[in-house]
Amino acid sequence: MDIQNQLKKFKLKLNSYRLSEEEKEYYVDIERRILESKQLPVSQLIARAKRIKPLVRIERDNEAEYHSKYHSISDTDTLCFCTPCDIRQRSYLYDFTPQKIVRSKDKPLPVPSRTKIGEFTCYHDTGSFYSCLMPSVDEVLQQIPIKYDWLEIDAFELIFTSDNFSEVYDSILDCHVSTAVLYRFDKRLPARMREQTVIFDGTSY
Repeated sequence: MDIQNQLKKFKLKLNSYRLSEEEKEYYVDIERRILESKQLPVSQLIARAKRIKPLVRIERDNEAEYHSKYHSISDTDTLCFCTPCDIRQRSYLYDFTPQKIVRSKDKPLPVPSRTKIGEFTCYHDTGSFYSCLMPSVDEVLQQIPIKYDWLEIDAFELIFTSDNFSEVYDSILDCHVSTAVLYRFDKRLPARMREQTVIFDGTSY
């Protein structure tokens, strides 16, 4: 189904909600941008994934275990790199475990000092399971606004306003909503991460 037909179907869906015309236009614009972002060629998506790495914010439960956090960030948190997973078929945050942290000598591989270059609102398909937070890397890479040069971006981090998934769920879009923060490293991306495999639809690149 092409974008115009998908938008026509979406507009019919909006009629079941009590929305003003302005609100309808707002949602149609977001839905259009999401649909258009999915048209990014696979070759460019993989090129972005080779360069732009997801970061996960973690904190310690005890001396050995870490857990991820998506909200209420603080200066005591640690940002870490993730082991590769399929950027389309799997979520890098879902069921996050310490085994998914890229390590160096049993400690998280240090993330270089960085500069925040921008942020944008990002929308994540729920697969109709809104109680599970399952953002994928390809969603973020596809939705990067054109005002940012993706060749200047080294990493991103997703921040949610709550750890209650229903509170970050938009029922009209059937999406979880986050803020994607974009970073540029002050030094070069670590060699291990530059060489990290990108997995897309079951194929490694």
